[in-house]
Amino acid sequence: MRILFVVPYMPSLVRVRPFNFIKQLSLYHEITLIALLNNEAAEADAAGEIRGFCEKMYMLRLGKARAMVNCCRRLFSPVPLQAAYTEQPVAADLVAQVAAAGNFDILHVEHIRGAHLTQGVEGMPMIYDSVDCITRLLKQKLSHESGTLAKALGWEELFKMRSYEARVAAGFDKVVITSERDKRILGWLIRKYASAIRSTSMPEKRIMRSLVEELQDNRLSALHAGTEHVSIVRNGVDHEYFAPMPQFEGKPMIVFSGKMSYSPNVTAVLKFYKEVYPLVKREVPDVGFTIVGSDPPESIRRLVSDPSVKVTGYVPDIRSYIASARVVVCPMTIGVGIQNKVLEAMSMSKPVVVSSIACRGIPDAIDTRHLMRADDPAPMSKAVIELLKSPEKGRVLGRHARQLVQDEYSWAAAAKSLEKCYMQSVDIYNKLCQAA
Repeated sequence: MRILFVVPYMPSLVRVRPFNFIKQLSLYHEITLIALLNNEAAEADAAGEIRGFCEKMYMLRLGKARAMVNCCRRLFSPVPLQAAYTEQPVAADLVAQVAAAGNFDILHVEHIRGAHLTQGVEGMPMIYDSVDCITRLLKQKLSHESGTLAKALGWEELFKMRSYEARVAAGFDKVVITSERDKRILGWLIRKYASAIRSTSMPEKRIMRSLVEELQDNRLSALHAGTEHVSIVRNGVDHEYFAPMPQFEGKPMIVFSGKMSYSPNVTAVLKFYKEVYPLVKREVPDVGFTIVGSDPPESIRRLVSDPSVKVTGYVPDIRSYIASARVVVCPMTIGVGIQNKVLEAMSMSKPVVVSSIACRGIPDAIDTRHLMRADDPAPMSKAVIELLKSPEKGRVLGRHARQLVQDEYSWAAAAKSLEKCYMQSVDIYNKLCQAA
C-alpha cells in the first residue's frame, strides 16, 4: 500500500507510536510522511532517524509563538485549544496537495491536533488514530484543577471537546485507539453525535445536506446504525532497544521518566515527591529520586534543592537512567490509554510501582507478579520500600514483566492490527462510495 502518514509532531523515540508504526509498516508498504516541527533543533536527530523508513518526507515549522496566537484567536470559538494549537492553513494545503498528487491507497492521521490538517482531502480512505479519548483526559484533568481561572478554562475546553472530538472522529472511515475504556467512551460520543445529526429538523437537515457530501451522510447512517467504527490498536515496545542492561550498583535509586512539559506527568511527580518520597526516605535514608524528561517546568526544577533529587531535562537516551533504577515509579493521577513509560521499564526487566490509572491500559499485568499497584501514599511507599530493600524480589518481578511485554506488547503485532484496520477502512470507504 501507499500510505500518506500525517502527524502534528515529529515521530521519534519519544513520540514512539507513530515512529514504530512507520518503522514496521515500511517493511511492506511505501510511506510518505508529513509532520509539523515544534522545535527544529531538538527534532533534527529524530527527522534523521525516521527518514530511512519513508519514501518522501515533508516537514513544516510550527513555532510556539504561532501556536499561542492560534490558541488566543480560538479562545471563545467552538474549536478547542488542543486542536487550535496546530492550526496552519499552509500545512492543510500541503496535505491536500500531496494527497491529490500521490495516488495513495490510504491516509493515516494521528491525534486531535493533526485531524483538522486533513479536512481538504478527498477521494481516498482515511483512518484516524485518536491514540486516547481526549474528552476523557480533559475530564480527569479538570478534577485536579484548583484555581478559578484554570477551572473556567478547563470547563470551556471540555465542553468544546465533547462535540468537536466526536465530529472529527465521525468524519473518518475508521478510528483506532489504544485502550478498551477509551474505545467505549469515544464510541459513545460518536454515536451520540451521529444520532443528533440524523434527528435534526428538516430545514436544518436540508442546510446540512448542502454543506456536506452524500458520502458523509452515508457514513453517519452507518454510525447511527451501530456499525463498528472504533478499534483498539495497542501500543508496543521495541524489545531489542529496551532490553535489560547491567545495573550499576550505587545508592538505591527511584526513577520516573516522561515528557515533563506534559501536565499529568508534572502532577504525578509533585504528588509523589510531597506525599510518598518522605515516607520512603524515612525507611531508606540514602535513596535518590531521578526525574528524566524534556522541558521540566520550574515547579519540577526547584526539586533539586533536595540533594537526593536529580532532574535531567532532555536526554538523548533514557535507557541508562532506567537501568540505574532499583525501582521505576509511575504514580499517575491523570491518564488515559497505555503508559509507554511503564511498558518500556517492564521491557528492561525493571520492577515498576504504578497507580491504578497508570496500568489500566495494561489489563494483562497482574499485581505483585508483573508490577506492584498502589494509589494512596502509605501503600505506595510500602511497595517502593519493599523493592528497594529486596533487590531479588525486584529482579523476579522484572523478569515476569519483560516476559509479559514480549508476549503481548510488540510493535510488530500492533502494526499487524493496524494493517487490518487499514483494510477495513478501505472496505468501508468502497461500500460508502457504492451507496452514494
